[in-house]
Amino acid sequence: MSANPPTKLPEAPDTRSAEEKAAEERRNRFRPEMPQIPGVGSGARAAQGGFGSLDPQQLVQIAAIAAVVLLVGGIVLWRVKSSSHAATTPQADEESAQQSAPAPIPEPVLQTPDPANVAATVDQLSKPWAAHKFTFVKPITQDSIDAMVIRLPNGGLWAFSLQAPFGRCELEFVTDLDVLASKYNFNASHPMVVNPCDSTVYDPLKVGPLGANTWARGEIVHGSSLRPPISIDVKVRGRSIIADSIE
Repeated sequence: MSANPPTKLPEAPDTRSAEEKAAEERRNRFRPEMPQIPGVGSGARAAQGGFGSLDPQQLVQIAAIAAVVLLVGGIVLWRVKSSSHAATTPQADEESAQQSAPAPIPEPVLQTPDPANVAATVDQLSKPWAAHKFTFVKPITQDSIDAMVIRLPNGGLWAFSLQAPFGRCELEFVTDLDVLASKYNFNASHPMVVNPCDSTVYDPLKVGPLGANTWARGEIVHGSSLRPPISIDVKVRGRSIIADSIE
């Protein structure tokens, strides 16, 4: 059975105007013709290029290379991030440790007493009626005053100026009871402070009035003086007895 010849479709009528046809001819006149390659038609040239012309083995190789490139890029990026994080972490930890660490407690500074204010040591006045002479320096005028500190039987301390309150006589601390009886005509049962100029006797165990409800140690028990000796305030600091102030 013979095949019927292909039926040729009728061409569509050209409805372009004369001007359009003339313009098309002018454009075709300057258009270069495609070179004719033996054995290669226009359809074959259009199909060349792109992944359609590659066989499956070449496609697999390209895909493997692309996967390796992506893997290497990921590893490099990860190592860069890890190294930068490792570099910043110790500094952050150090700053955090510095912020959280408590401030160091300052060590106490032991202040050495000023030698000008040291009246005596505790060892020098360890026994009742022990006495020690010292020089008191006034803080403001820097005047030097001869003074004495006595350990009382009750454990207290009495410090006073050796200059008489009114006059220039120097007071004395007498522990010999016979001397008190014979020279000062006073029978005492314990040591006393005396003024050799007017024979006044001051009792270290008693306090006497100064006026206006003010009292001072060293009450006058014999003689004509007007007030007790001028008192000096003393404090025990460590093993030292410090003269603090004077009235």
